[in-house]
Amino acid sequence: MRAVDDLSFDVMPGETIGIVGESGCGKSVTALSIMRLLPQPMGQIASGNVIFQGQDLTKLSLPEMEKIRGARIGMVFQEPMTALNPVHTIGRQITEVLLLHQDISKDAAIRAGVEILDKVGIPSPDIRMTEYPHQLSGGMRQRVVIAIALACKPALLIADEPTTALDVTIQAQILELIRELQSDLGMAVIMITHDLGVIAETCEDVVVMYAGKMAEKGSVYDIFDRPKHPYTKGLLASIPTLDTIPKSKLSVIDGMVPGLLDLPAGCRFENRCPYRQDGCTLAPPPIETVDQEHQVSCLRWQEI
Repeated sequence: MRAVDDLSFDVMPGETIGIVGESGCGKSVTALSIMRLLPQPMGQIASGNVIFQGQDLTKLSLPEMEKIRGARIGMVFQEPMTALNPVHTIGRQITEVLLLHQDISKDAAIRAGVEILDKVGIPSPDIRMTEYPHQLSGGMRQRVVIAIALACKPALLIADEPTTALDVTIQAQILELIRELQSDLGMAVIMITHDLGVIAETCEDVVVMYAGKMAEKGSVYDIFDRPKHPYTKGLLASIPTLDTIPKSKLSVIDGMVPGLLDLPAGCRFENRCPYRQDGCTLAPPPIETVDQEHQVSCLRWQEI
């Protein structure tokens, strides 16, 4: 089963790219592929390259990759409760990454841990260092996960659903925190989410994924102002607004995402697409260039 097929994008220092799509479309697998953390032995990168600062991460040995993870590439994992070890203190988990990647003493690592907790907005950080994950709220656990990812000031941050299950107030605080830290450190950010509101607020460029493939890619203005893929258009239409909520039902995309073990021969979206034609069922559509960096994988994009 090919969970992600022929996906390509780049992100520059100081920029944020968003990867958006329904659950199961390959967003998290993409992130885990970059980090070389696919489940073993069943997960593997069959082809392609992951170029980071001139190095192909797919060619590195495991010890070489371990030096990059946490130090030069940080990752905010999807569930803060499962990302943190419940039997170790917050301080133990933050100092671990510092001691592993930096030549500092344990006391210096503890001081650095307190500083990074303070930087991510956790009150009384010296006390929090002695506490366990279950003693913190969901928002504070998410901040701890971000603190661990940023402890070594990485060049790239991969944020996998960093605001899932958080209320809107905490969500806004977390997004603002990531923006501030990105500005301070000049790092690149890959923001993975199913929330188009988060994408609109944080990203310069967007990749829309569907069933393991790229459906559309472009600037945030391209995607929101002139979408060219029926799936992107359907996602945007399904967002509730103050104008639509009292008057009508939410727009939905009919049908279901095809299973990755039983993919159609043609376009993967054709069974749900209002624009489909006979050619859509014959072969996967090529990637067409709409304008500059705006690309779409659809035979009928000019009619949309």
